[in-house]
Amino acid sequence: MNFKQTLFTGILIFVSILSFAKNATLKGKVINNDKFTEIKLQDIAHNTIETQKLDASGNFTFKTTFDKFNFYLLVLDKQNFTAFFPEPGEQTKIIIDIKNIRNPKITNSVQTQLYYNYNNKFSKLKTNKAKIEFVKKMIDENPSSPVCIFFVNILNTDKYYSYHKKLSVGLAKYSDNKIVKDYITKTENIKNLSVGKLAPEIALPNPDGKTIKLSSLRGNYVLIDFWASWCRPCRAENPNNVKLYKKYHDKGFEIYGVSLDRDKNAWLKAIKDDNLTWTQVSDLKFWQSEGAKTYNVRSIPHTVLIDKDGKIIAAGLRGNSLTEKLKEIFGE
Repeated sequence: MNFKQTLFTGILIFVSILSFAKNATLKGKVINNDKFTEIKLQDIAHNTIETQKLDASGNFTFKTTFDKFNFYLLVLDKQNFTAFFPEPGEQTKIIIDIKNIRNPKITNSVQTQLYYNYNNKFSKLKTNKAKIEFVKKMIDENPSSPVCIFFVNILNTDKYYSYHKKLSVGLAKYSDNKIVKDYITKTENIKNLSVGKLAPEIALPNPDGKTIKLSSLRGNYVLIDFWASWCRPCRAENPNNVKLYKKYHDKGFEIYGVSLDRDKNAWLKAIKDDNLTWTQVSDLKFWQSEGAKTYNVRSIPHTVLIDKDGKIIAAGLRGNSLTEKLKEIFGE
């Protein structure tokens, strides 16, 4: 073999090693087990990616190659599962003790180890104040750790926005992960949803499939109403909205209903049954609704009231609080 051939072969081997190093791997063992015969690798939404049999000693090896960071679950059944958050290149080993399922022994998985370290300490805290201080310290120490997402919601976004912002900036390198990307987007939206800000655009299809923009109602006071046919509190609120719409519509009051339904027939039936005659839109994506994500909707019913110029007046108005606010705007 001449020099050129030797050099070329060496380059190929080096490239091959680099390529292999990009992928994380996972081997493990389930101990104190007399019940389970297999283990599943699932994503955070419980979609199964791979299933492996446990050998006689409880060992398993997943064939999935983890070429980028993600949030995974190692599932024995609905009650027995552990977390796994691999970084590229990590060759992880995990021992799962059935008698202590929430505290696995982990070797060589930085984010997984960090998660369990935080979680064990967090779960022992007795007061909300102590938990808040713990999470603040966590973000100060590890502002670029994606596992902080599991704890950060204890920090009120109004009072502790700086911590949410610090974390979202730190997580930029993980922004190709959907959960991280959604968190970064949600954090960016917080300031955009404060009173006085121009309401972010929503453009979704109505029941006929025509895209209706929120901005098309500009010139009116508009209540953005996030609801769904399956939401009992939403349905209970609808009669009040119908009453207010009839009373103030001619004075310049509109409602832009954004449904978090996923069943179109159920959505259409609810519109008819509840006599909702105002603009209704939905992408039928349930909690993944683009409108809901834009407005950081975590529970429904949820409302945002905007003025004639499209600026946010208030959020969360319903029942008497909505009635009083519309009286203030339109009079009796």
